[in-house]
Parts: sequence; structure tokens; C-alpha cells
Amino acid sequence: MIFRRALLRELTTNAIFVFVVLVAIFVAQIFVKLIGAASAGSVPIDALVPLVGFRIVTLLAPLIVIATFVAVLLTLSRAWRDSEMAIWMSSGQSLMSWIRPVLTFAVPLLIIAMALSTALSPWAERRTIEYRRVLEARDELSVLAPGLFQELRKNKQVYFVEGVDLISGKIKNVFVFADDPNGQTLTRAKEGLLYQDTNGDRYIILENGHRVKRISAKAGPNEYETASFERYGIRTNTSEIKDDPFEERAKDTATLLREGTPSGLGQVFYRLSVPLVGLSLVFLAIPLAYVNPRLGRSVNMILAILLAMISLNLLNIMQAQIDKQAIGLPAALILFHGVLALGVAAVFYRRFRGAVFGSRSRQSGSTDTGKATA
Repeated sequence: MIFRRALLRELTTNAIFVFVVLVAIFVAQIFVKLIGAASAGSVPIDALVPLVGFRIVTLLAPLIVIATFVAVLLTLSRAWRDSEMAIWMSSGQSLMSWIRPVLTFAVPLLIIAMALSTALSPWAERRTIEYRRVLEARDELSVLAPGLFQELRKNKQVYFVEGVDLISGKIKNVFVFADDPNGQTLTRAKEGLLYQDTNGDRYIILENGHRVKRISAKAGPNEYETASFERYGIRTNTSEIKDDPFEERAKDTATLLREGTPSGLGQVFYRLSVPLVGLSLVFLAIPLAYVNPRLGRSVNMILAILLAMISLNLLNIMQAQIDKQAIGLPAALILFHGVLALGVAAVFYRRFRGAVFGSRSRQSGSTDTGKATA
């Protein structure tokens, strides 16, 4: 009982450490990508935190699976390195005796991963799509940033704002270029503000400026008309929120099963397989955690990580085959996880029989040679 508590405590500590590191890496990666989009003016600054949060929720299931696998691998390899495993073996316990305490730690985490993969991740995807639709429908002028050229593609206009007065809400030194079919227009104003009338139409009101307009689209290079103004309004169009159907990854699992489309069934296969692959990886970590204290643990660690990467890549390949209708969902689940279970059993058998990369055969060969010499 004391041993199991100590083992669970060490496994939990390693899992939390690995999980926090993985989340920090992905948060930084997503933030860098979104900050680049925000600097280009395509994403407002206030949308960064919600978008990062929704994206991390969609990644929680695979991150929990990876953290669980690495935690078991690190804990058991440390036991081999510190000769605790030798004491375990000399007390009459086999490698199979590690399955129960490891599963006691891993199964609750994999159940959480299953719930996240099948329910919470699709919800986060839907929230992300809905939030992006709201951002797209919001007035494009709301993402204007000082010192950047912002293009309003729907109105064929380009805005440049030198500064923003946070107290009055006015924008300073505004430049507007409009590519109108009747002639291009360039407008400059010392300041401006946003205005919405009773009908819901939105305008940008420019004050104290000048306007230069080409007389017509076929006019000569020097045929322009100029005007000065105290107040000049430019109407901007606000889009409606789209109500298009969600992508397959944003639909809940029950809906995908009810619809039965190939891409939807492929998405169901992925959601169900992520925690199931985690279970196979946990079993795989037990024999692959073997470490020779004299040689180090790099070989088996590299092999374990390589096998984990291969399993996840094969998962994506099998999902693609379901999308192409090359195989059905039940057959894909049985084939993929059956082959994976056989591979884990083969590695377990090889380690359980005492062979590690052929060391048993070499040891037995050297023993036979010694006997022959004697």
C-alpha cells in the first residue's frame, strides 16, 4: 500500500509537470500565430485570449494522453536506473505486476481524455467558429490599429490612422483611400469618429480635412477635383453573422453518427481512438521503460517516443482512409487497435522473456561458450 501511494504520487507529479510544459509550449505557439494576425489587422487584440483558450481546450485530450504516457515512461525508467526494479524482481514480482498500479493511475486520466475528445473538444470548435463569425461580422473599423494600413475589402477602402485619443474616442490624422468604380478618392482629415444612426447604419465622420477625387475612371492622369470640408461622412457596411453549417470537427459525436457521412465517421474514429491509443501507449511504456544503469536510457526512450509518433501518424492515416470510404468505422477501430494491441503484446512478451534488443540471445550464447570452454 505504501509503495503504491508513493508510485501514484510520483506518476501524478511527472504527469502534471509534463502536461504544464506541453500546454505552455502550445499556448506560446498559438499566441505567436495570433499576434502575427493581430499585427496585420485581421484579428482584434481583445480576441486573442478567447481564441487561445478555445484552441487549448480542443488540444486537451491528446495532451493528456501524451502526458500520461511520458509520466509512466519517466517514472519506470527512473526505477530501473536507481535499481528499484531489481529489488522488485528479486522479491518475486514480475514485470506484469506493474500493470495494476499503472492502470490505477492512467485509467481515470484516459476517461477524462475520452470525455474531452468526444464532447468538450467539439464544443470548443463550435465556439471558435461562432466567435470568428462574430468577429467577421463586426465592423472592420473596430480592428483599426494606429500606424497600420487596414483594408476594408467589402468597401474597397484602405484606412490609415496615426493615433487614437482614448479619452474622447477620436482618431487622429486619418487617411482614407477609396477605389470607387466612378473614380478613385483620397481623403485626409485631422481627426474623426465612429457614428451609428437610428437605422443601424455606421459611418466614419471625418473633420477638418481635404478630399481629392478623380473625375471619372476614364479621366486623364491630371484630371482631379479637390474639396475641403469641416465634416464628411463615409458609410461603412456591417456584415451579418453567418449561419452556415458547422464543419465536421465542430459537430457533436452523436450528430456525426446519425448523419453517417464518411468525413464525419472519420472524425468519430479520431475522437474515440485518441484515448484508446493512450491506453496502448501506457501498456507500451512498461516494457520500454527498461534501462541498463551502465548504458543509460537513451535507446529505449528514443524507441518509445518513435513508436508513439508512429501510432499517432497511423491514426491520421486511418482517419483519411475512412474519409475516402476505403474502410468502415467498426472495421477501422478493430483493425487499428487490434494491430496496436498485438504490437504492444509482442514488445511485452519480448521484455517479459528477458530479451532486450537481442541481449538474451547474446547472453545465452556467451554462457554456452563458457560452458564449452570449461
